[in-house]
Amino acid sequence: MLITLKSKLVASLLAGAFTIGATTASAQGILKADVPGPGSVNHTIFIVLAKIWKKHAGISLQVNEGQTLTRSAIKLGQGRIDIMPFPPIAMPWLKKGTRMYKKNAKVAIAAAKNLRLINTYVGGVFHQIVWADSNIKTHADLKGKRIFTGPPAGGAAITAESMIRAVSGFNPNKDYTAVRLPWGAGMQAMQDGKLDVFIRPAGLGAATIDHLGVKRPFRLLNVGDMVNTPGWKKFLGKTGRVTAKVPAGSYKNQANNSIDTYTNGFMSQIVVRADLSADLVYKMTKAMFDNLKEMHASAVTLKPVGLDDPFKSGNAPLHPGALRFYKEIGKKIPQRLLGG
Repeated sequence: MLITLKSKLVASLLAGAFTIGATTASAQGILKADVPGPGSVNHTIFIVLAKIWKKHAGISLQVNEGQTLTRSAIKLGQGRIDIMPFPPIAMPWLKKGTRMYKKNAKVAIAAAKNLRLINTYVGGVFHQIVWADSNIKTHADLKGKRIFTGPPAGGAAITAESMIRAVSGFNPNKDYTAVRLPWGAGMQAMQDGKLDVFIRPAGLGAATIDHLGVKRPFRLLNVGDMVNTPGWKKFLGKTGRVTAKVPAGSYKNQANNSIDTYTNGFMSQIVVRADLSADLVYKMTKAMFDNLKEMHASAVTLKPVGLDDPFKSGNAPLHPGALRFYKEIGKKIPQRLLGG
């Protein structure tokens, strides 16, 4: 599947759309959400939904931003938050207690049983950034380099390192140095010249990506001809991964913006705790899809959100409230999502 998107975040989204805090919210009649930092589609969609749900359903949403989603999934499963975006690729790790959940496998497995799906959407693409004057031209040049792959406990780093392996055969901390830091620290390290490559998942056209090249133009590494190789096809075999195109002209500070470049795109999904009221989740689902035009007008990155395939790559059981909405509109429900 090929995804072509172009995004531009409307600044007004950030004005009065949400509250940020860490207190227990749902008990006060306010839903509590964890989201990553600004610049991601997972952040944008919740800022927009906060406005839509308040305006059209009378539902208040408290957004706690800058969170690591793999950690937040535990909080959601334990009922400490009510809703969040979660990458489908990380769901099997949570359900089996593997990868970053290995040390607390029982806690993770128990938490996974309390997650329920509302819908899925395109979460963005992995931008593979080098400076325009860098001698890194292709993935073959990554050997021996310092590469920022993502936060220490997040799934982004695992995906980025798997992507590098798929197109170059290189392994982290053997063929190159994999640097794992919080997002902000990683970007600062790149700007300070402490990194050779900065890999950042974000919506296409995201301001955070273009901002990196304000003082020093960057180039995007291109998967290009590698998309038809066995390694890339195997990489795409994981749930939620797709080949994505970054169209020419997406970034004004990109030195090679006269050509289309190709990379990994990924799906995301909105999940809630299982014991959230079915009537409430029904209202949330209906308000979102009844007001898609308003959502799409708020941010171009959200235009793929819709009813064409709201279940693609989804791997948590549908919440009964969301299921009710989809049945009402005659949507065919995949059998795999009816297990909860």
